[in-house]
Amino acid sequence: MRIAVTLVSLLLASASAVLAQADTIPTLPTEALIDSGPPEPIRGTSVCTVQRIIDGDTIECAEVGRVRLIGMDTPELSQEPYGRLAGEALAGLAPVGSRVELERDVELRDRYDRMLAYVWINGLQVNWALVRQGWALLATYPPNVQYVDWYTKAQRRAREDGVGLWAVGGFDCTPADRRRGRCD
Repeated sequence: MRIAVTLVSLLLASASAVLAQADTIPTLPTEALIDSGPPEPIRGTSVCTVQRIIDGDTIECAEVGRVRLIGMDTPELSQEPYGRLAGEALAGLAPVGSRVELERDVELRDRYDRMLAYVWINGLQVNWALVRQGWALLATYPPNVQYVDWYTKAQRRAREDGVGLWAVGGFDCTPADRRRGRCD
């Protein structure tokens, strides 16, 4: 019991330290990203209004329901504080009430019936920006891979630059490993 209490105390102290650092996590300004990401959609787009940010990689749009951002994965909300921080990063790029463009790839929906899309706002691809800013990891699910080269470079640069969650150990347990119960 004493070991469990000590372990919980250490985890809480660690989480508190990360939360205290949240305002000082290195990130890249959005303006710096516009000229370095994918220049424009490859396929046609449709417009939707963001109603809600579900988590770091899912939004809800008034016109289409839930939209899962393709090509990237963010920490689960239960991975405090990392999941919350990824959601806040998404909200900063595509705030509630904003009109965004949705670009589809080969598969239209995932197994949870969410629309799959690349999200664009003001010439910036949000999916790519989350990877480049260090809030998301590259996640490849063929056949939806039209931007995989962009995301691969973005993740490498984010990690090298130590920005976003790379700066605070937010990917020590990847979202996929967390879902599989491989780490806490």
